[in-house]
Amino acid sequence: MIQTDRLYSADDLYMLRQGKDEPLREYAARFSHEYSRCPENDDRAAFGAFKSGLRESNFRYLVHNNLWNTYAELMKQAAIHAKVEYFNSKRKPATPMRNPFADPPPASVPTLAPPQHSTPAPST
Repeated sequence: MIQTDRLYSADDLYMLRQGKDEPLREYAARFSHEYSRCPENDDRAAFGAFKSGLRESNFRYLVHNNLWNTYAELMKQAAIHAKVEYFNSKRKPATPMRNPFADPPPASVPTLAPPQHSTPAPST
């Protein structure tokens, strides 16, 4: 018989992974929910499990390179970065500015002819 509503051990938290397209906000909420179901809450194990489940992202880089020592600090930072991620996803994409130092456009793209200046005829 499959038991679907079982309690997790801290080791089971290492099996949780952030999905490829799953926002940080959803992963953090799902992880927190599963962690709350652990009978023996171990912040150190939860800290490591949360870190190991993160997909490649700027936040994962920050987690591995910062000095956040506690699970509470980590989740606080996750909430901050999740808000930023959410608001950035709602922004309209900016139109990329043309880099004036980039290579010239390919030959198939028509270019404007230089302006023609006429000089007045000398008067006598």
